Amino acid sequence: METDPVGTSQRALENEDMLASYKQAVERAIARLPVKNGVVDIDAIWIETSIPYDLLRRVLGRDDLKLPENVDRINLKSYAKGGERRGGSKRRRRR
Repeated sequence: METDPVGTSQRALENEDMLASYKQAVERAIARLPVKNGVVDIDAIWIETSIPYDLLRRVLGRDDLKLPENVDRINLKSYAKGGERRGGSKRRRRR
């Protein structure tokens, strides 16, 4: 099996381009979000952009991310419940 260093570098460039596009979308979204005491929650960014959390965390961890003047930091702790189903099944229990 042959290795393809050119293909690998091409995918890395595409990945960087993709992250740059997401970074730009996140920067625009943060400017439109409500800021409380200089803090923006990751949940608000997620709702505004619909970018998956793992990708959103990668974008927010970049050093070149530009925050508006009124934003001091981004709270990365999510308050959204993941994958929890409520209500159980619709079948009635036997007595």
